[in-house]
Amino acid sequence: MGGGTGGGYSTPSGGLSSNIKSLAVKYPLDSEGKFGKPGKGKGTRRVASNDPESTGKEFFDKLSIGSKVKNLEEGKGKIGIFPDGSTVVYRPVSTSDGSPAMNLVMKGSSGPDYKIHFVKEVG
Repeated sequence: MGGGTGGGYSTPSGGLSSNIKSLAVKYPLDSEGKFGKPGKGKGTRRVASNDPESTGKEFFDKLSIGSKVKNLEEGKGKIGIFPDGSTVVYRPVSTSDGSPAMNLVMKGSSGPDYKIHFVKEVG
């Protein structure tokens, strides 16, 4: 039972909401079901770590399980597209502040869409 070979989706069950629950074991969700703390813009969150780029990659690797992963143009990151149309996008350098960033777009009633910036831990 699984995705088989080729460029298709792997593990048809699960999806982005299931991956979020799995990642929440290490990175707890708030009362709204989101990672991190509120950021500057509406729908923006901040996750602080000692190595923001590594943390951002870890989030993408775990959240994109079961999606079809494609590279964005000119090495600007990756997108994982799930069978239900949900997406997770990772960019190592965001256009807004230069930090690694991720966009989560949930289809259906899985939760709100939002953006995460991975920032250097202070202190």
